[in-house]
Amino acid sequence: MNYQCLIVDDEKLGRDLIRSYCSKFPFLEVAGECASAIEAMPLLQQQDFDILFLDINMPHLSGMDLLRQSKNQPLTVLCTAHAESALEGYDLDVVDYLLKPIEFGRFSKAVARLMTRLNSVAAAMPPEPKSSSFFVKSDYQQIKIETEKILYIEAMEKYIRIHLESDRVLTLMSMSAVLSLLPKDVFMRVHRSYIIHLKKLDRLEGGKAIIGDKEIPVSKANRKGLKDLLMGL
Repeated sequence: MNYQCLIVDDEKLGRDLIRSYCSKFPFLEVAGECASAIEAMPLLQQQDFDILFLDINMPHLSGMDLLRQSKNQPLTVLCTAHAESALEGYDLDVVDYLLKPIEFGRFSKAVARLMTRLNSVAAAMPPEPKSSSFFVKSDYQQIKIETEKILYIEAMEKYIRIHLESDRVLTLMSMSAVLSLLPKDVFMRVHRSYIIHLKKLDRLEGGKAIIGDKEIPVSKANRKGLKDLLMGL
C-alpha cells in the first residue's frame, strides 16, 4: 500500500531533501508540495493525505498554526531548525520531530514511527467494501469504469491510462487516487507506473507480469508481495 505525503516548507532545499528521502521508500508517494502554510490550507481541505512533513517557521502562518486550524490533520512529522518547538508539537499529536539539517538515518526512524501509527489505525478499522465501478472524467465526459473489465493501469505523468478489455481511457488522476478506488484483493501496484488486475495476469516471467501481449515491469520491492497475493487467489 502506498501512502500519500504532503511536504510543506518555505525553503526549496528543504522540500527537495524530504522528497529525495521519501523516494527511498517505495510506499511513500509525494502527492503534493507547498512553499507556505497558507498554500497548504486549501490542499489539506480538498485532498486526503496520509502523512504531512511540515516546517514550523514560515512567513505569515506558521506550521503550528496550520495544525491548529486543520480539521483533517494527517499524521505529521515536524521539520525545523528550532528545537524549542518540540514540546508544543507533541501537544498537537505529531508523530515525530526532525531537527534540521535532517540526516537520512533520523528520517528513516521517523518513517518507522509513521508506519507503526498507520498500521495500528488500519488494524482498528474494518475494511471498506469497494464499488464494482467508478466514474472518471475523460474528454469532457464522465465515463463509467467497471473494475472487472480493467486489465491494467498505466501512469502517464499527471495522467493515468486505464486499459480495459475493449477500450482505453485517459484521465487526470494520480495512481494512488485510482488505487484507493480498487479492491485491494485483486489489484496491486507492481511498479511506480503500473497497477495490474491480478485475475487478468497470464503469467510471471522474470521481473515482468504478462497480460495478453503486454509486458509490465514488476519492481524488485514488489515481486515477493505479488507472488504472495497470487498464492491467495
